[in-house]
Amino acid sequence: MKAKKGIMTVTGSLLLLSSVLSGCGSSSTTSPASTNNSSTPAPATTTGAASTSAAAQPLSLTWMRYEHPSQAIVANSKAVQEIAKRKNVKLNLQSVPQSNYDDKKKTLIATNTLPDIMLVKQDDIQNFADTGTFLDLTPYLDKMPNLKKVISQQPEINKNKIDGKLYGFPLVANWQGVGGQLSMIRMDVLDKLGLKKPTTYDELYQVMKKMKEANPDSYPFTARAANGLTGTENLINPISFAFGSGYTTFNGTKVYYEPKDKTYKFGPAMPEFKEAITWLNKLYKEKLLDPDYATATSQIWQEKLNSGKSFYFQDNNGFASTFNINLQKKDPNAKFDMLDTMTTPSGAKRNLIYALGHLSESYVVNAKVKNPEQVVQFMDWFYSQEGIEVTNFGVKGEDFTGENGDYKLTDAVVNKYKDRQPSAFYALQSEYGTGYLGLGLNNDDHAGLPFNTKEWVDWNNKASKGLAAGENVQFVNDPPFTKEEREKLKQIRTQLDAYLAQNMDKFIVTDGALKDWDNFVKQLKSKGADDIVKIYNDALARVK
Repeated sequence: MKAKKGIMTVTGSLLLLSSVLSGCGSSSTTSPASTNNSSTPAPATTTGAASTSAAAQPLSLTWMRYEHPSQAIVANSKAVQEIAKRKNVKLNLQSVPQSNYDDKKKTLIATNTLPDIMLVKQDDIQNFADTGTFLDLTPYLDKMPNLKKVISQQPEINKNKIDGKLYGFPLVANWQGVGGQLSMIRMDVLDKLGLKKPTTYDELYQVMKKMKEANPDSYPFTARAANGLTGTENLINPISFAFGSGYTTFNGTKVYYEPKDKTYKFGPAMPEFKEAITWLNKLYKEKLLDPDYATATSQIWQEKLNSGKSFYFQDNNGFASTFNINLQKKDPNAKFDMLDTMTTPSGAKRNLIYALGHLSESYVVNAKVKNPEQVVQFMDWFYSQEGIEVTNFGVKGEDFTGENGDYKLTDAVVNKYKDRQPSAFYALQSEYGTGYLGLGLNNDDHAGLPFNTKEWVDWNNKASKGLAAGENVQFVNDPPFTKEEREKLKQIRTQLDAYLAQNMDKFIVTDGALKDWDNFVKQLKSKGADDIVKIYNDALARVK
């Protein structure tokens, strides 16, 4: 949930790539209607006029991705300039606000008016690979040594293949911190009320009651829509998993991977899932859960946690660093801190954390692009050592030192950005065009270390230990499906997702609604829940 979905784990909410391409007398496809938000419109493509030598003519590519609220897309960032110098490629960036990106992207795919390079979800590739819209990268793999090396090191990427074919350049990680949908609570509020850290979800409920009593206008627990999931999905996902079941895959399909059995299961059919919804219903009824959880945007969610209107979240723990900075401007003692993994009434004790990289997101190439071999060789460069450096750190000697993964920003760069608000690292990455939210296809979070708080380091260490102990479980990418399976999944999800969207909230917000739970599950199964589970497990068996 890289969106993936995003999904950042460095300072504040972070976490949230060599073939040399010589320019030649060719250019991109004709560009689609401009979708620019904070970048300049794509210029007309060039065709190598007779008066201009082919060797000097740059390759011009339109490149589209969403713009995260925390990191603006800069049209002429340092990375864009370095790519022009080193690769003779002119990138014409098109950015769309993250909140509107999904709709814009689907319109471009449906009308076959894609830019040359576009960021998509694996779900998009699953649904549209057989339309011929995206370039099949498989015939070019031998010309992409850097990507081939990454695939050999991270074989999970093979799950992104459709009928054995690779259509996207995945967002991978050269190095990243460990974080995820972890329990974060205001420690200063606990201390002020004389409360101990909760170690179980029952204790957490009691703590929230005390918080509400002391702060009647507050809603201790708040949630948000994020990473392509609705607020309801993003609320239920970590809670249901913590209680011993689960709700969605990373792309939103209503099955989840159960690590104990190494199979996919349908969460609502499990007693642990109902137990989780019952717990959330109790919180809502007693006004401990934010009533806006289903509709709150990330910005609204952050405002509530920044202002002291809410005291607990179970989401990307990296946000807490920024929350602490903002809270401590008014109260030096204000502080979010990570709880140890809590135990549920049934004895479950686990959390969801983010997988290495963001494999649920990839850059696709327009199948109509001219000189596709040149384009894929250029894209392969992003996975090389030079590509990693340029798209994560800048220029060696000027912006950073070190190599082969041992990178460090120069003191001059750190000092220039360290006091930038609201986030020093986002300010740096925005102007440089670097990282996962910039032009990085092979992300390296070492660039964020100088800006990390001591608390972030502690949380990273704790999350790493939880991963080693088996309490923290990484998101699992979907297995590849056949064409027939993809068609069936689309049909089932249309009716199943609609029914869930219409009914799931009522069990959280309506007193007494849980009496109808068994019939609800029966209706879900009649609409194909078991069929989806079978499709997923059949596909998983082929991978195994």
